[in-house]
Amino acid sequence: MILISGNDPIVDGLCSALDSLGRPYRRVDNLDAGHAWELHATTVMLVESLPRVTATASASERGLRENNSAANAPGVRSAIIVTPRPDADAELRAVRRSGIPYTILRPLPVVERASDPDKPVLVTRDLAGAPAAAVTADMVVDAVVGVIDGNACGQTLDIAPPPEMTWSELLARAGVTSKPVAAWQARVGRWFGARTFDTSLALASPASA
Repeated sequence: MILISGNDPIVDGLCSALDSLGRPYRRVDNLDAGHAWELHATTVMLVESLPRVTATASASERGLRENNSAANAPGVRSAIIVTPRPDADAELRAVRRSGIPYTILRPLPVVERASDPDKPVLVTRDLAGAPAAAVTADMVVDAVVGVIDGNACGQTLDIAPPPEMTWSELLARAGVTSKPVAAWQARVGRWFGARTFDTSLALASPASA
């Protein structure tokens, strides 16, 4: 049994992926050792609010103590934390010192799926062909599913796109139709209300946050 807690929309994708794999899980508001023991949980998972390319994540108010408590329940073999916290975060250091069977996953900012995929988004040509510095929701889900069985126990893993992936390719994977244009066309388009893609709003990686 996998216990999942967190309010980020990524959790919905994780639940769908587990459904398709036939893996039993329970989505809970909070993690605690008693609940994990009662449900015979083997994996506990906490997904904190993740930043999007167009918006930063709000700071978590929950802390990681509940995850550590649930991970100490009898039968729990894996504790997964999906978080934007920087590597030097005090609570992440406490997790590493706790002795629990942790895996920490730290994604780059997430590109949201377009609400209207048929409407193109203007992207400057320089940016369109540059290496992507963000991830899609399915990349996060795939990374989490890949460590559920504990094969990355004791590790902190950054989730990033393949090094050869460009912004145009990443946007396409996220379901966004991009239209590469000259920089001046993007500026003019923005003035007239066109949809433009601007990575300057939130592109700090977890390691440098």
